[in-house]
Amino acid sequence: MFANRAPGQAQLIRKVALWVDTGGSPGTYVQTGLAGVLGIVAVVIVFSLWFAAFSNIAALVTRDSESTAVWTNLLQFSLLFVSSAFLPVSVLPEWMQVVATVNPVTYGVDAVRALMLGQDVLTVIDVAAFSGIWNTIVPAVVVLGVLDLVVGGIAVVLLHRVASSRVR
Repeated sequence: MFANRAPGQAQLIRKVALWVDTGGSPGTYVQTGLAGVLGIVAVVIVFSLWFAAFSNIAALVTRDSESTAVWTNLLQFSLLFVSSAFLPVSVLPEWMQVVATVNPVTYGVDAVRALMLGQDVLTVIDVAAFSGIWNTIVPAVVVLGVLDLVVGGIAVVLLHRVASSRVR
């Protein structure tokens, strides 16, 4: 599988696993190149912060690991299936389109998809203030960033309450 590659490059591909080796170059898979790969990592980090905060909120409220896992998985899978991850938003039923418009998974998926394809792919809101893929990336990062601040703030307040109640 890696026979036609230099030894160092083959090791890098095996360790990082950014793409499946089908004989093509990384540009075949990520149209925006290395900047796109770094952008994808940044979007994934911004996306994961709100979910980590939600997981902390669930843990602080339920105070039980099984209940925390149930609530976080329930939220995660529900949001995943009512997003643009599997189907274009335009083919979803009308009520799902409304949910997909406010669904953070849609914004994260669309931002990563824009970085992979090098195209504006955001379909839930129409943004023309920027150019090209920035019409997808900027609104997605703003929505996810605001969600990070709101859910993260709630998690910090709850954590502070729990920590101060145990001190007394």
